[in-house]
Amino acid sequence: MYSTSLQGKKAWVTGSSRGIGRKIVEFLAESGADVAIHGRNGTNLAEYGEGTSLTDAAAELAERTNVRVIPVCGDLGDETETRRAADEVRTKLGEPDILVCCAGGDGRCDRSILDFDSVYFRTIMNRNLYPTAFCCREIVPEMMKRGSGCVVTIGSIAGCGGWKTAGALAAYPLAKAAVHEYTRCLAAYTRHCGVRVNCVIPGNINTPRTRALYGGDRTSPIPGLSPLEHVGTSEDIASLVQFLCSDGGKYISGQCIRVDGAEQLSPC
Repeated sequence: MYSTSLQGKKAWVTGSSRGIGRKIVEFLAESGADVAIHGRNGTNLAEYGEGTSLTDAAAELAERTNVRVIPVCGDLGDETETRRAADEVRTKLGEPDILVCCAGGDGRCDRSILDFDSVYFRTIMNRNLYPTAFCCREIVPEMMKRGSGCVVTIGSIAGCGGWKTAGALAAYPLAKAAVHEYTRCLAAYTRHCGVRVNCVIPGNINTPRTRALYGGDRTSPIPGLSPLEHVGTSEDIASLVQFLCSDGGKYISGQCIRVDGAEQLSPC
């Protein structure tokens, strides 16, 4: 029987001030890991009512779980900021054993996939692919030297097998598909060093942000639909990330795993 205990581990979860990332950092802390909670700035979690400041969120989580929790801010789409944030994590928490790359965002656009502008395209790549690649570049080499470590990237079903609303989001599906493939490439590169790399691909997930953007409480089952046809939760994503980071996931690497209630069945 495997254990989900992460006692003694150190984890950096990017994009964890709110939403899915926030639940992931909570799950890892509750499993015993010391964690770095990250946001682009110290107050963006207040936008959808998920707290007042990153510092307060870190203090509350530390008190509740009795582990070390440090707040780290920075725009991870910027190489210099990523390097500074990684150095802060190392100095205050220690070299991470676990890296979860959750920083990202869609950025609504009213142009089709054939009509988006280059500034928008670069913005979406800066929010999704670059933070993943830049953070891995900072953290993974030390994991390889130690011969152990776990990386989990967060993708999206938008990047799988075509997407029905891709035209309304233009570059977002491309950026997330790039995250999926980057994960596979990194897993192949780190396999000989014992570093595991996987991607968790959320489907339609209920968060304060999605409730604000798309309406409804998104918490009550829709009459006539099965539980698998209903909207997922942040806990659904966090529990898989927790498993992959634990001993239960010790022989799993290079996989892109969808958590979407069978919404998509085509190959990733």
